[in-house]
Amino acid sequence: MRPQALVRGRLASTVATVAATRQVTPRMMSVRLADESLAGVAAVPGQTLKIYVPDLVSGFLVSRDYTVRDYAAAGHPADDHESVTPRLDIDVVLHGEGPAATWARRVRPGETLEFVGPSGRYRPDPYADWHLFAGDETALPAIQAYVAMLPADACALLYLEIPDTTEQQPMPGVAHPTVCWLHRGEEEPGTSTVLDDALRAVRLPPGQGRIWIAGHTPTVRRLRAYLVGERGIDRRALYVKGFWDRQQAVDTITAP
Repeated sequence: MRPQALVRGRLASTVATVAATRQVTPRMMSVRLADESLAGVAAVPGQTLKIYVPDLVSGFLVSRDYTVRDYAAAGHPADDHESVTPRLDIDVVLHGEGPAATWARRVRPGETLEFVGPSGRYRPDPYADWHLFAGDETALPAIQAYVAMLPADACALLYLEIPDTTEQQPMPGVAHPTVCWLHRGEEEPGTSTVLDDALRAVRLPPGQGRIWIAGHTPTVRRLRAYLVGERGIDRRALYVKGFWDRQQAVDTITAP
């Protein structure tokens, strides 16, 4: 991907301080930003940020899209009167040695990150009879954000492709989704068919549902064609987003 310094110059951006990093799983790093500059961002978990990190060869800033995993504006906690600094969390999959994965491994508290956004309007349909969310680990932060929005009585099916059990994470919120973890084992990301196989075999619940699929672009394109062409899914009930492509030498990204 070409360095995007010129594009960056045309967009209004926010610069925030890295407050902490946390190893969520062996292949997932959480980065927390905490800064007064975040007060007006008004982000919603599941939206997208375009972050700017140094290209490993040129050193120019390049953009990568990442999901807002959590956001809290300034306010006062219930148990005291100390103000809370606005904060925003993103989760970064540590595939490969691309600019964003390398930045996430190396970044330390006190450093800054520039980003544009947030953007994105997807929300789980409150009138849907059921929800199906599917994707690889790059989609997991967005899926977690959307599951947290569901009511306790929601019917939700999750199909999540990950390398192995070490990458499994709990689901937030009050809903009780049916979660199917699909382990690809030693297969490289973007080469497995475990997600295809699972969705071809799934029995969808009755009623009007909504399907959200994201991850490796060729995989989600195949699934979209299958669901629309062979399963007769209404395109209006289907949201599909390619986050990354194995054939392009770029980072794995996590966005809705």
